[in-house]
Amino acid sequence: MHNNQSMHHPSHCRCSWIVALILALILLWMLLTGHGPTSACCNAPVEAAAPVEEAASAAEPTVTEAFNFKATANEFTSSGDGTKSSWFSQSAALKTLLAGGDTLQAQGDDKNVVLTGTVASDAIKQQKGADAQAFFGSAVAVDNQLLIKAMEPAAVMPPPAAKLYFDTAKTALPGDAGVTLAPIIEWLKAHDAAKAVLSGFHDSRGNNAANDELAKNRAKSVREALKTAGIDEAKIEMRKPETVDGGADLNEARRVEVSVE
Repeated sequence: MHNNQSMHHPSHCRCSWIVALILALILLWMLLTGHGPTSACCNAPVEAAAPVEEAASAAEPTVTEAFNFKATANEFTSSGDGTKSSWFSQSAALKTLLAGGDTLQAQGDDKNVVLTGTVASDAIKQQKGADAQAFFGSAVAVDNQLLIKAMEPAAVMPPPAAKLYFDTAKTALPGDAGVTLAPIIEWLKAHDAAKAVLSGFHDSRGNNAANDELAKNRAKSVREALKTAGIDEAKIEMRKPETVDGGADLNEARRVEVSVE
């Protein structure tokens, strides 16, 4: 009896094995290279990174403190960046420039400077302004506000003693008595505490007692002239007559001196 059951042919088995091997190699390649079926489902998509903003464009601009300074003969202070000013490194010279006055001061920035303080004269004020302009340079406007110290009034001195010369043995006032006494009278009227001191003189010739009396009467004539001019008698002091040596000029021995005390 003929057996119809198929028998596996050796060549057919060999082909199946080769195909299986090729499929296995392909699958292994896909797994190793990420092309396998699990790569699409298991690997989550990576989102594209957001562009990084440049720090320079994103950062706000830095605000720099404005430059200001203040200087005296003893101190220099500043704030902000002063290095852009050509004179900034010479602050010692600036302090020297501000010496020689009362509280001289310079303050401002890199474009405007104000000078303040007090100096003794207009010439010094102008010189300080010129020196400051030369120091800071033409790019800086210097405002010279220096004050000139008020000069103290010179002490007013009383007028010198007035001398009235009399004729021999006479007590009548000389003709120029009014002009001679005018400065004394003006001073006495302007100064309540002042007083006039009258001193009569005579020489040593003749009777001394008579000469003293003559000198006293001459002084009295002067006193009356002062009273007539409006000077209170309480502001007039009479002093004892003095004997003098008139020398060649006897007029010096026949005089009354009026001084102010």
